[in-house]
Amino acid sequence: MRAGYLYITACRDLPQAVCLREAAVPPGLSDEAGVVVYFQDLDAAAMHFHAGLRRRLLDVDRKAYRADMAEAAAVLDAIDLHHHCAYLAPDVAASPALAAATDRLRRKHLRVRRIFDWVGILALLLLLLTALLPL
Repeated sequence: MRAGYLYITACRDLPQAVCLREAAVPPGLSDEAGVVVYFQDLDAAAMHFHAGLRRRLLDVDRKAYRADMAEAAAVLDAIDLHHHCAYLAPDVAASPALAAATDRLRRKHLRVRRIFDWVGILALLLLLLTALLPL
């Protein structure tokens, strides 16, 4: 388990695309990072980010996705792992789409988590019921 920073930059040669980068130390502002987030488990965070934008993947090697900066920042912030935002670009923070997209993704994650909780409870009840049937 590696700790480190995931940050999003605009892809230079792909219009309307963002690239996911990772670093052990926080990148400088000269890297044109839109958002920089620290994660305890960098690999799991990158996997969750990819799961959030998997249908928009443009280039696997460069980790380029067809998304705007606010949407990619919302996906990165809505990851259900322990993290903290080290930097958020002022233009991304001012975007009303960021708060709406982050809230929508967190509600979606909560809904999926609740569904799996209820499936587990029902499975335990069925297991208990089948154990008590022969009596």
